[in-house]
Amino acid sequence: MSISYHCPKCDALLNPNVRVVLIAHHANRRCIVLMSSKLGEYQVICDKGFDLEVKKGDAVDFLCPVCAQSLTSEKHETFTELKVVDPQHRDRPAGLVRFSRVCDEHATFLYHNDGVKAFGEEAGLFRDNLAIEGDWGW
Repeated sequence: MSISYHCPKCDALLNPNVRVVLIAHHANRRCIVLMSSKLGEYQVICDKGFDLEVKKGDAVDFLCPVCAQSLTSEKHETFTELKVVDPQHRDRPAGLVRFSRVCDEHATFLYHNDGVKAFGEEAGLFRDNLAIEGDWGW
């Protein structure tokens, strides 16, 4: 399934091509980041200075590049939250993706029509916290 990522605040499309475009904020620095739109891929392209400043375990705040609102989940503050749409089935309800905003913590959850899917090496650490919001099929 191809996915369109949208800001949950202003509904702006965040992946106009193969990358998801966000603003990252940590300490006193902000930069544009390009993330893979493929779930479970954690390669990030950003300013080298920002990349050197953020260390493993640091929490990064991600903002919408259009409305500049924080994308931090209200339910799970260590996760970023984006609205997801299947562009081939726009008649279906929008879904939700949450990914850890902690540097080098690979945990992503997709809440969509067919339940919840987990991606990333650390996703199992959060299963109990996030499982109550969907049908895991386990």
